[in-house]
Order: sequence, then structure tokens, then C-alpha cells
Amino acid sequence: MKPSTFLSLYDKLEKLVQRLPDSLQQPILREITPIKTLFLLQRPPRLVLLGPAGAGKAELLLGLFGAEVARTGEENLGDGSWQTFGRKSRGTLQMLDARRPASLNMLRAALAAETPDLFIFLRPALALDPADAADLAHAAEILACAEQRSGVRPKLLGVLLPAGTADAERARQELHASLHAHAALSDRMAGTLALTTAAERARLAELIAIELPGEAQLEMARLSANRALQQQIAQVVIKSVTAISAAIGAQPIPLADFPILTSLQATMVASIMHISGREMSVKLAGEFMAALGANIGVGLVLRESARALAKFVPLWGHAVSGAVAAAGTYAMGRAASAYFIEGLSLTAARGIFRRRRKEAPLLKG
Repeated sequence: MKPSTFLSLYDKLEKLVQRLPDSLQQPILREITPIKTLFLLQRPPRLVLLGPAGAGKAELLLGLFGAEVARTGEENLGDGSWQTFGRKSRGTLQMLDARRPASLNMLRAALAAETPDLFIFLRPALALDPADAADLAHAAEILACAEQRSGVRPKLLGVLLPAGTADAERARQELHASLHAHAALSDRMAGTLALTTAAERARLAELIAIELPGEAQLEMARLSANRALQQQIAQVVIKSVTAISAAIGAQPIPLADFPILTSLQATMVASIMHISGREMSVKLAGEFMAALGANIGVGLVLRESARALAKFVPLWGHAVSGAVAAAGTYAMGRAASAYFIEGLSLTAARGIFRRRRKEAPLLKG
């Protein structure tokens, strides 16, 4: 789904919210805005490579993407310009190979054109020294140049690319000590990691994402297919949409909230699809909701039954209605995350939806 389509979707949702009482509009719009911003400002991460010259770029990219994405001839390309690497339909990242002997003038121009998000000091296992003094000095110069041009201070992550598992931890510790021993690099350190196992390769995407600005984290989650990272972002969306649903569902106006809740839930499911690396589709989101058994009739009866209680205990009745709306939304979000991100079957996702939905007070006892 293109950003313009996404914007149109959220614009329609905001117009629906305007039908609610004035006292609710601003709190709900405040919850919608961060989600809207997360998706509309989505951009590729920008990573800068430092360290000894030579191989290692393709292996780093393999660790991030889980697939070979570097084309022949790009492994040792260091002409001082930004390169774009990506996976079809999942996203891209920009990488600047700033290792020597790249032209300093070209590197300065590249750093002026695009602000880096993170520096990676890459050390292949076969390098003779943990970190050569000249490479450390060059890294410090590049970091200072980037800060001078953008005013920001991105972190530095040390990554060891071992040829085997033997002595990998010792080599990582040596690299860590070498980077920390250099005063200009020490206060930028975000940690060091040895890419020895599949778990460490998965951890690489998470460590990078932690240091990225919000607008680049979503792209990293999509292109790396890192489930833990995708789940973290999906949970942010689920919690925010659940809070909005609770506020809307608590309104005493019969049926007024129904189209808003339905649109909100469909948007949430479509957003989770996007986070997982799929194309965003409200139509497919609606089909998934129907497959869960989240039909309009059941949802309507639940909310209107809760509102009927307000005739006897008004405040409590409205609170129960809000809880039902929230529980249904949260259940749907968890089921969508389980299906699209965790890879569970539709049957398993349906079971999660039904269990989570029953956590609403009205459905207990």
C-alpha cells in the first residue's frame, strides 16, 4: 500500500472520530497520530560501515536479510556513495561503505546528503589485529564529520564476522576493548556482537533497530523478517488501538460507535500485515476478521447488551461496554499478530481470538 493510500485510510478514520463527542475526539486523535506517523514517515535505515577494508559486507547483509542480496561486484565497492539493498516487497536499507581507501571528499559529500542512523565497525575474523590504529583513527574522523554536518551523534556498533565458532567470544572481547580504548569512539559505543550463530544474526537486527529513529524501525522489521522486532512494533499498534476502542465503546449513544470500531479494527489488522512484510490490504484484513468469526452481528449484540445494563447502573454499564470493545479489539490484534507474524495457522489464530475476547467482564461467569 502506497503512503498516499495509507494517508487516505487514516483520514477517513479521523473523519469518523469527529462524529464522537468533543471531549473524546482529541484523546483519540492523540492515540491515532503516533501510529499514523510511524507508517507515513517510514523510510529505509541508513548504516555506515567502518573498520578494516575488504570483505564482510555481503555476510553482514546476509545476517540482516536472511538472504543474499549483494550483487557481484558490490562486496568490495567503496566509492564513497550510498548503496541501496533490499528484498522484493519487504523494504530496503541504505549503506555507505566508509572504509579506507574510499575518498574522504566523496564520503563528506555523502554524509552531507544523508544523515546516518548508525555506524557499524565491521571486523572480519581474518583481520590481523582486533582494530588497527589507522582504522580507528579513520572511524573517529568519519564520526566527527557526520556530527559536524548533521548535528546528531549516531551510535557505533562493533560486529565480528568469525570464520568459525572457535575463539569467537575472545575475538569479540578484543574488538570491544579496542573500540573502547579509543576516546573518540568509546562514548558512541552501542555494544559488540559476534555473528556466530543464527540467534546472534537475529539479534543483530534487534540491536540495530534499537538505535534507529522511529521512522526507520518499521522498515528494518519488514526487511529483516525478525519476528521479535515485528512483534514489538505490532504490540505498540495493538495497545494504542485497544485504548481507542475502549474509549469509543464506552459511549452511551447506541450504534454510534459501530462503524468507527469496525474501521479501526480493520486498519489495525492491515497495519499488522504491513509490519509482517506483506502488502497492506484492508480488503484482506476484512476477510481475515471474518475468518476469525468476528462477524458484525456478534459484536453488535455484545456492545448493545452491555449498554442495556446502563438503565440500571449507568456508569458501570458504560464501563462494561468499553471493556467489551477493548477486549474484542485486543483479541483481534493478538490473533492477527499470531497469524501474520508468528506464522500460526488460521485455526490457532481463531482460538487465540476467542480466548482473548472472553477476557471481557461481560463474557465471564
